[in-house]
Amino acid sequence: MKRTLLFLLTCLMMLAVGAQAQGVDPGTANLIHSWTFDDGTPNDQVGTAHGLLMGGAVIEDGALVTPDLGQYMEMDAQDVGLNSLTEFTCEIWYASFADMNASYHMFFYFGGSKNAMGYNGFFMTPARGDNKSRAAISCWADTPYQGETGADGPEYDDGSLHHMVATLNGTQIALYTDGVETGRNDLSATNTIDALEPLFCYLSKSGYDADATWRGYIYEFNIYDRVLTDDEIFFTSLQDPTVSVDERRPGAGIPGGCALLQNYPNPFNPGTTVPFTLTRKSHVTVTVHDMLGRPVAQLLNEVREAGSHQVTFDGSALAGGMYVCKLQIDGRQALTRKMMLLK
Repeated sequence: MKRTLLFLLTCLMMLAVGAQAQGVDPGTANLIHSWTFDDGTPNDQVGTAHGLLMGGAVIEDGALVTPDLGQYMEMDAQDVGLNSLTEFTCEIWYASFADMNASYHMFFYFGGSKNAMGYNGFFMTPARGDNKSRAAISCWADTPYQGETGADGPEYDDGSLHHMVATLNGTQIALYTDGVETGRNDLSATNTIDALEPLFCYLSKSGYDADATWRGYIYEFNIYDRVLTDDEIFFTSLQDPTVSVDERRPGAGIPGGCALLQNYPNPFNPGTTVPFTLTRKSHVTVTVHDMLGRPVAQLLNEVREAGSHQVTFDGSALAGGMYVCKLQIDGRQALTRKMMLLK
């Protein structure tokens, strides 16, 4: 009897953890701007802050693509209106051109400019010269980078798909990468949302004139007029930005029709199956990484014929938590899926 009760309790706990692992849907009531690029345009799908493509930037396969220096998207900062909010969340799905963003840059900037530097501004960057990601606000400082309040995380310039979220309210700024909080700080007295200047708003471009533009793919950029909770951010990180409203799109650089499907079961303990499809004979690598990007297992590294395939993953030797499965085809841009290991 005791064993039966213990078994039932364990099952209930796993179901509860599994449900928690899916997060909480934030809905769209507080979504005020959304650039999804699904329709092939830089239009704001929720608000009216439609983008302008600059320097030869293009939209391809549902992404803003900026492969060369000087390419970016500009939006009307007055219309975006971060300075008029009391709190907000900025969310972006992106994949860099691997190892092409080693210098200082920003892939989102909102604010003004003074002496060729971002002034009274807010920014997000996934990688930079000091080897970290960062979201920060700086207001009223003559040397803006010295007056920043920011939150930092791991640097990602690896060509893989990632999800970054920054939240800002009247007291704190926080940064999340791939659904996990990586940094949080209390704001200084001068760094306030209402001090942000609604002069410039960019994707793939910095507020500092000397900075390079960011090179890569931006699949979706959203702004909410409130701070999302940890569970809501985790939920959004599990969504696939290469999935449009109606159908899936191939990943950037991956031959059309190739796909990395969701592992099953998920969550799992300790084993799971990872299915994928190929449209032609290709060299395939399948690896598993922790949430800091460190490889923990290689599941496949060989040539496979066109068709449906699967590999298995045994997480017995690993700690419970979120992991990322990465599929790379012929050395091109990788497809990724998140997997939850329960322990």
